[in-house]
Amino acid sequence: MARNPKARGRDMIISLAVIAVPVLLVIIFFTSTPKEEVDPLDLGPFITRAEAESPFPVLVAENPGEGWVPVRAAWAQKGQPWITTEPALGNSWQVGYLSPDEIYYGVLQRDESARELVRSGTREGNEIGEETTLAGRDWSRYESKDGRTRSLVNEEDGVTTVVSADADFPELEAFTSTLVER
Repeated sequence: MARNPKARGRDMIISLAVIAVPVLLVIIFFTSTPKEEVDPLDLGPFITRAEAESPFPVLVAENPGEGWVPVRAAWAQKGQPWITTEPALGNSWQVGYLSPDEIYYGVLQRDESARELVRSGTREGNEIGEETTLAGRDWSRYESKDGRTRSLVNEEDGVTTVVSADADFPELEAFTSTLVER
Protein backbone atom coordinates (compact mmCIF):
# COMPACT_ATOMS: atom_id res chain seq x y z
CA MET A 1 0.00 0.00 0.00
CA ALA A 2 1.36 3.34 -0.90
CA ARG A 3 1.91 5.96 1.76
CA ASN A 4 0.58 9.44 1.37
CA PRO A 5 3.73 11.58 1.32
CA LYS A 6 1.79 14.59 2.62
CA ALA A 7 0.30 12.78 5.68
CA ARG A 8 1.37 14.23 8.99
CA GLY A 9 0.95 13.35 12.64
CA ARG A 10 -1.47 16.22 12.95
CA ASP A 11 -3.81 14.54 10.44
CA MET A 12 -3.82 11.35 12.52
CA ILE A 13 -4.77 13.30 15.66
CA ILE A 14 -7.61 15.05 13.82
CA SER A 15 -8.89 11.70 12.48
CA LEU A 16 -8.72 10.19 15.96
CA ALA A 17 -10.67 13.14 17.42
CA VAL A 18 -13.34 12.85 14.72
CA ILE A 19 -13.89 9.22 15.73
CA ALA A 20 -13.37 9.55 19.50
CA VAL A 21 -15.74 12.46 20.18
CA PRO A 22 -18.92 10.73 18.93
CA VAL A 23 -17.89 7.48 20.62
CA LEU A 24 -17.42 9.28 23.95
CA LEU A 25 -20.77 11.05 23.56
CA VAL A 26 -22.51 7.73 22.92
CA ILE A 27 -20.82 6.17 25.96
CA ILE A 28 -21.79 9.08 28.22
CA PHE A 29 -25.37 9.11 26.93
CA PHE A 30 -25.96 5.39 27.46
CA THR A 31 -24.14 4.96 30.77
CA SER A 32 -25.60 7.89 32.70
CA THR A 33 -29.01 7.19 34.18
CA PRO A 34 -30.89 10.13 35.57
CA LYS A 35 -32.21 9.72 39.09
CA GLU A 36 -35.94 9.21 38.93
CA GLU A 37 -37.96 11.20 41.38
CA VAL A 38 -40.64 9.26 43.21
CA ASP A 39 -44.01 10.96 43.34
CA PRO A 40 -45.41 10.85 46.88
CA LEU A 41 -48.83 9.28 47.25
CA ASP A 42 -51.47 11.29 49.07
CA LEU A 43 -52.48 8.91 51.85
CA GLY A 44 -55.38 11.11 52.98
CA PRO A 45 -58.18 9.53 50.92
CA PHE A 46 -56.99 6.00 51.71
CA ILE A 47 -56.75 6.69 55.44
CA THR A 48 -60.15 8.41 55.49
CA ARG A 49 -61.81 5.45 53.79
CA ALA A 50 -60.04 2.90 55.98
CA GLU A 51 -60.95 4.82 59.16
CA ALA A 52 -64.60 4.89 58.10
CA GLU A 53 -64.85 1.23 57.06
CA SER A 54 -62.30 -0.64 59.17
CA PRO A 55 -63.36 -2.47 62.32
CA PHE A 56 -59.78 -2.10 63.61
CA PRO A 57 -57.43 0.90 63.81
CA VAL A 58 -55.09 1.04 60.82
CA LEU A 59 -51.41 1.82 61.31
CA VAL A 60 -49.57 4.59 59.47
CA ALA A 61 -46.11 6.06 59.96
CA GLU A 62 -46.13 9.40 61.73
CA ASN A 63 -43.07 11.54 61.02
CA PRO A 64 -40.76 8.71 59.91
CA GLY A 65 -38.10 11.30 59.10
CA GLU A 66 -36.87 13.48 56.30
CA GLY A 67 -36.79 11.85 52.90
CA TRP A 68 -39.42 9.16 53.56
CA VAL A 69 -42.04 9.04 50.80
CA PRO A 70 -45.43 7.28 50.97
CA VAL A 71 -45.71 5.29 47.74
CA ARG A 72 -48.47 2.73 48.21
CA ALA A 73 -51.79 2.40 50.01
CA ALA A 74 -54.79 0.13 49.69
CA TRP A 75 -57.89 -0.71 51.70
CA ALA A 76 -60.48 -3.41 51.01
CA GLN A 77 -63.26 -4.90 53.03
CA LYS A 78 -63.62 -8.66 53.14
CA GLY A 79 -64.67 -9.94 49.72
CA GLN A 80 -63.90 -6.73 47.84
CA PRO A 81 -61.18 -6.79 45.17
CA TRP A 82 -57.74 -6.57 46.76
CA ILE A 83 -54.50 -5.44 45.10
CA THR A 84 -54.18 -8.88 43.51
CA THR A 85 -57.70 -8.42 42.02
CA GLU A 86 -58.73 -11.46 44.06
CA PRO A 87 -61.32 -10.94 46.81
CA ALA A 88 -59.78 -9.78 50.09
CA LEU A 89 -59.58 -12.63 52.60
CA GLY A 90 -60.51 -10.24 55.40
CA ASN A 91 -60.63 -6.53 56.03
CA SER A 92 -57.21 -5.58 54.64
CA TRP A 93 -54.98 -2.50 54.89
CA GLN A 94 -51.65 -1.88 53.20
CA VAL A 95 -49.39 1.16 53.29
CA GLY A 96 -45.83 1.42 51.98
CA TYR A 97 -43.04 3.96 52.22
CA LEU A 98 -39.78 4.45 50.38
CA SER A 99 -36.89 5.30 52.70
CA PRO A 100 -34.24 7.92 51.88
CA ASP A 101 -31.94 5.07 50.80
CA GLU A 102 -34.72 3.76 48.51
CA ILE A 103 -35.74 0.70 50.51
CA TYR A 104 -39.45 -0.16 50.54
CA TYR A 105 -41.02 -0.56 53.98
CA GLY A 106 -44.47 -2.13 53.93
CA VAL A 107 -47.22 -2.41 56.53
CA LEU A 108 -49.93 -5.06 56.05
CA GLN A 109 -52.93 -5.57 58.34
CA ARG A 110 -55.81 -8.04 58.18
CA ASP A 111 -58.42 -9.33 60.59
CA GLU A 112 -58.72 -12.82 59.06
CA SER A 113 -56.46 -15.43 57.43
CA ALA A 114 -53.53 -14.55 59.69
CA ARG A 115 -51.39 -17.47 58.55
CA GLU A 116 -51.69 -16.50 54.86
CA LEU A 117 -50.90 -12.85 55.63
CA VAL A 118 -47.78 -13.80 57.61
CA ARG A 119 -46.67 -16.24 54.90
CA SER A 120 -46.99 -13.71 52.07
CA GLY A 121 -46.01 -10.62 54.07
CA THR A 122 -42.77 -12.16 55.33
CA ARG A 123 -41.92 -13.77 51.97
CA GLU A 124 -42.43 -17.20 53.54
CA GLY A 125 -40.18 -16.21 56.40
CA ASN A 126 -39.46 -18.13 59.56
CA GLU A 127 -39.80 -16.80 63.08
CA ILE A 128 -36.33 -16.40 64.53
CA GLY A 129 -37.43 -16.51 68.15
CA GLU A 130 -36.70 -12.97 69.23
CA GLU A 131 -39.39 -10.53 70.31
CA THR A 132 -39.40 -6.79 70.78
CA THR A 133 -41.87 -4.19 72.01
CA LEU A 134 -42.40 -1.15 69.80
CA ALA A 135 -45.19 1.43 69.59
CA GLY A 136 -46.94 -0.29 72.50
CA ARG A 137 -47.10 -3.67 70.75
CA ASP A 138 -45.19 -6.94 71.03
CA TRP A 139 -43.57 -7.98 67.75
CA SER A 140 -42.06 -11.32 66.67
CA ARG A 141 -39.09 -11.24 64.31
CA TYR A 142 -39.16 -13.12 61.02
CA GLU A 143 -36.55 -13.55 58.32
CA SER A 144 -37.14 -14.76 54.76
CA LYS A 145 -35.52 -17.99 53.64
CA ASP A 146 -32.97 -16.14 51.52
CA GLY A 147 -32.15 -13.78 54.42
CA ARG A 148 -32.98 -10.68 52.38
CA THR A 149 -36.28 -9.61 53.96
CA ARG A 150 -36.85 -9.05 57.64
CA SER A 151 -40.29 -8.66 59.16
CA LEU A 152 -41.97 -7.86 62.43
CA VAL A 153 -45.30 -9.57 63.12
CA ASN A 154 -47.89 -8.56 65.71
CA GLU A 155 -51.08 -10.49 66.42
CA GLU A 156 -53.54 -8.99 68.88
CA ASP A 157 -57.28 -8.46 69.18
CA GLY A 158 -57.89 -10.59 66.09
CA VAL A 159 -55.76 -8.37 63.84
CA THR A 160 -52.45 -9.44 62.32
CA THR A 161 -49.90 -6.80 61.34
CA VAL A 162 -46.77 -7.45 59.28
CA VAL A 163 -44.10 -4.77 58.83
CA SER A 164 -41.37 -5.80 56.40
CA ALA A 165 -38.41 -4.46 54.46
CA ASP A 166 -35.16 -5.56 52.87
CA ALA A 167 -33.35 -3.94 55.79
CA ASP A 168 -31.68 -4.92 59.04
CA PHE A 169 -33.77 -5.21 62.19
CA PRO A 170 -32.56 -1.94 63.78
CA GLU A 171 -33.79 0.04 60.74
CA LEU A 172 -37.03 -1.95 60.58
CA GLU A 173 -37.62 -1.42 64.30
CA ALA A 174 -36.92 2.32 64.00
CA PHE A 175 -39.56 2.55 61.26
CA THR A 176 -42.04 0.40 63.20
CA SER A 177 -41.70 2.66 66.23
CA THR A 178 -43.17 5.52 64.12
CA LEU A 179 -46.44 3.66 63.50
CA VAL A 180 -49.58 5.13 65.06
CA GLU A 181 -53.19 3.99 65.07
CA ARG A 182 -55.69 5.89 62.95
